[in-house]
Amino acid sequence: MKTSTMIYPATTYAGYEEQNKERLRRAHQRGVNATNEAPLTNYKKDVDIFKKYGVSKSDLVSVKLKIRKQENFLKYSYVKNNSTGQAIPLQDCIISSNHNTSRYYAEIQNRIDTLQREAEQGNLTPVFLTITLPSEFHKMKQDKKTKQLIKNPKYNNIEPKEAVKVITKMWAKLRHDRSLKELSKNERMYYRVNEPHKDGTPHAHFLLFIPKDKIERVEKSFNRLYNPKTNKFVKDIENAKSYIMKYINKTLPKAKDELTQDDEYLNAWYIKNRINRFCSSRSTAPMYLYRLLHHRYSLYALTQVRKGNSLQVLARLEDDKIMEIWDDGELLFMRSEDIEIHTIKGLAA
Repeated sequence: MKTSTMIYPATTYAGYEEQNKERLRRAHQRGVNATNEAPLTNYKKDVDIFKKYGVSKSDLVSVKLKIRKQENFLKYSYVKNNSTGQAIPLQDCIISSNHNTSRYYAEIQNRIDTLQREAEQGNLTPVFLTITLPSEFHKMKQDKKTKQLIKNPKYNNIEPKEAVKVITKMWAKLRHDRSLKELSKNERMYYRVNEPHKDGTPHAHFLLFIPKDKIERVEKSFNRLYNPKTNKFVKDIENAKSYIMKYINKTLPKAKDELTQDDEYLNAWYIKNRINRFCSSRSTAPMYLYRLLHHRYSLYALTQVRKGNSLQVLARLEDDKIMEIWDDGELLFMRSEDIEIHTIKGLAA
């Protein structure tokens, strides 16, 4: 049977251990320097007067130190193959919005491309929705005369992390409405982007693909369920990918070569509040499966394979860890028992 193997640049275990000693010393000093450059102050009230997206200066410092600690952990922890002695830093294995950002960004583009291709294959039409929260969820409001942000006396003290869950419940009302529920899973596909208002209150954008002859009915339901003055339903979209990528690019500032102050605060908002930037319908192959098989299939090709009955995924019952993946009798993936993860604990930053 054929098997597929991914080859990484090899570093011997002994050599990696020696390199780590000096790297850890430098990492510790960088952490001390980072703390000295942006110290936390006892005068928190003074520091926190300035806020962007509801994120204070002390919040930003805490987030930066958290990212630095994560970077050092990923850089100096490694995966070791006991059979070959090969060692790979964890930072080369991870894909996230704050670490290996270019790979994460490419993966997002791949997901959008695949979703759009699936929609076109199903003869679906894109519409763009924006869902916002009622006024009591907003910590600040705009003064009608000065246009400046002022405190909202009706604010209900719901933090952004919980407010995003409220948006999800609002979105569920439309998904469970007959206008969408009566469509098959292949006739309703969407991609969602969460982002903050200036005061840090979240709102969400949705790129929704549905049959063209169902748009009017869905729009009527949307305007019935949500206030049309603050929630938008946009039709006649010429380039669906460009439309949604505009918002994705905005919410992924770490993908840029240089960050503005606004970019840093925006990124900190997601981390501080532990809010996912994106999610989507289950219209493509799951990412956990694609990441194991990306050397063999494109996301679109894997999505097509999953529509059939040839793909078999074997996992352990006790922890649901995938051990083998087969396609029509061919072994595509086998988890190696010779792999160990060595983590570095106790880094200062």
